[in-house]
Amino acid sequence: MALIVCPGCGNNVSPNASACPNCGEPIDTSIKCPKCGSKNAKVISGASKAVSLAVFGIFAANKVMSKYVCNDCGHKF
Repeated sequence: MALIVCPGCGNNVSPNASACPNCGEPIDTSIKCPKCGSKNAKVISGASKAVSLAVFGIFAANKVMSKYVCNDCGHKF
């Protein structure tokens, strides 16, 4: 598991921490879309992946390999 940098003091912090143990700064671990930066993302269900794979075959690779989809821009990541 990779450590993240605290925005308050710059120390390394576990991504599971809700706040930095050194300075108390809250740690934002929410999922952000890499394309638009929105926090409005949801998990792609296994059933949805299976149906896409059965219907579209290899053309559904992007959806099958992705874990999240952004509700604002539709980007799968």
